[in-house]
Amino acid sequence: MSKLIVQRGYSLIELLIALLISTVLILSVSTVYSSITGLVNTSKNLENAQEVLRYSSEVFTRSLKQTSLNPTVTSTQLNVEQTENNIACDGSIPVNDYTEVFTLNSNNLLCDIGDGPKVILTGIESINFSSLEKIISITVQPQALYGESSGSGPAQAIQIDIALSQIILINAMGL
Repeated sequence: MSKLIVQRGYSLIELLIALLISTVLILSVSTVYSSITGLVNTSKNLENAQEVLRYSSEVFTRSLKQTSLNPTVTSTQLNVEQTENNIACDGSIPVNDYTEVFTLNSNNLLCDIGDGPKVILTGIESINFSSLEKIISITVQPQALYGESSGSGPAQAIQIDIALSQIILINAMGL
């Protein structure tokens, strides 16, 4: 007596259904991956913008509030005269009077206190300085990174207004 072995494979319908299910799964995973990548890039852009604005605000506020002389302001350069033993824009504490010169070069904020310009911040698209009486306005636009368009979203320009409080106090006291 011989036994007949019946081999049974997958039918064409079963293969097509398996192919359809795997295609749906792959498309779902790729859509989720694309969404997550977009969120991560937006988060990185926001992080860069926050850091640029935080550091710019900190450096310029310290520099402008401690000066006792009116800064020289052009649209692309800010010169702030400082007296000895004040914290300079590069973090040092010079023992002589000095002038801080702030400029932008290739997305880098530079500071020069007389010994050559030093990069103190990167990731800036543009920066403009202006003056109105005893207030210095600094408009900072963070650099657009990771596919964001320049000038929108996190890469939008922000204006920082800083009062020259030391000079205001000196004038108010009549010194």
